[in-house]
Amino acid sequence: FDALQPADVVFFGGKGPRSKPTQVDHMGIALGNGWMIHSSRHGVALVALDGWYSKTFAWARRPLAEAGLLPNG
Repeated sequence: FDALQPADVVFFGGKGPRSKPTQVDHMGIALGNGWMIHSSRHGVALVALDGWYSKTFAWARRPLAEAGLLPNG
């Protein structure tokens, strides 16, 4: 959770890091500095990654890096 970087896709489930892929019920995109963007019943929203999000954080993926689309740095 502390190593999140902008553009990481973050996944949330009721069992937090013990959630299985089938238990993931929400996701968003990390923006950095403890914020993410996600879709909610109110539309697209910016939210702080705290409270419910920190308790149910399951894992993150870095698809841009995994696809080799980020410069080495």
